[in-house]
Amino acid sequence: MIVLRKTSFVKRAAWPCLALAVAAAAGCRVGPDYARPETPVPQAWKSELAGGLIADAADPNVLASWWTTLGDPTLSDLIRQAVAGNLDIATARSRVRQARAQRVIAKGGLLPAFNTGASATSSRRDSRAGLDTHGETYSASLDAGWELDLFGGVHRSIEAATANLESVEESLRDVLVSLLAETALNYVEVRTYQSRLEAAEASLKTQEQTYQLVLWRVEAGLGDELAAQQAKYNLENTRSQIPNLRTGLQEAKNRLAVLLGKTPGALDAALERTGPVPVPPAQIAVGVPADVVRRRPDVRQAERELAAQTARVGA
Repeated sequence: MIVLRKTSFVKRAAWPCLALAVAAAAGCRVGPDYARPETPVPQAWKSELAGGLIADAADPNVLASWWTTLGDPTLSDLIRQAVAGNLDIATARSRVRQARAQRVIAKGGLLPAFNTGASATSSRRDSRAGLDTHGETYSASLDAGWELDLFGGVHRSIEAATANLESVEESLRDVLVSLLAETALNYVEVRTYQSRLEAAEASLKTQEQTYQLVLWRVEAGLGDELAAQQAKYNLENTRSQIPNLRTGLQEAKNRLAVLLGKTPGALDAALERTGPVPVPPAQIAVGVPADVVRRRPDVRQAERELAAQTARVGA
């Protein structure tokens, strides 16, 4: 590195030579230049896709808000709350802000540095000596310096900071993808438990009535004890399932609340009423394997991290 300052003793005639040397060295950066790895990816699926999945190219707008295709306003509202309140998302966003600040610091290496100074003194003398009784002195200084990036270290630092920022942003997207999926899955689980619980309670009422009718028939001599025992077995079997369903429903609600950054039980009132289980569209476009790989933020994050590590070799 060469530092040029205002007090430099370089003669005017030497400036062209210095400029030529700087220009020549500017293209000589230490460390390898990054090249994105070429990973062979199949261009077609080797086996048939599951029911409802098609290999057509996916619409980016649909993918960006895929949960809206389920047509459930409650789920959409929960998704918005999760994005705003989830603690993992907040942590990932803070890492993005930190990476952006580090990139600004790295880019500052290309800017000139200024140092300023100022001082003031005051003196008082004895008037009996026939001299002035008061005096003040002020001084100021300005020093400017520019660090020439002859070997590309600063540029490599900027390159590394930029790739690191992109890596952290992809990490945020990865956390976001996982959060949206977990929120939707737990919401579907809540609705599924509600549906099963509602069906079990309705079945319990029916079986209670059936058991009572069988008892009356036995008392009237129109039925046998075996039929009564079978009806009672079915009744008690259904009755035993209800506590487990209620427990599973409450656990699913609690998991959903935690994903939204709330305390367990915070969604009990909002999800008290039973709602339909969301149903996905009849067909879902997933594209070809290469498209699926490119859409994965964890893959993009790893590639950007590799770029950052490569740039740090010459930083």
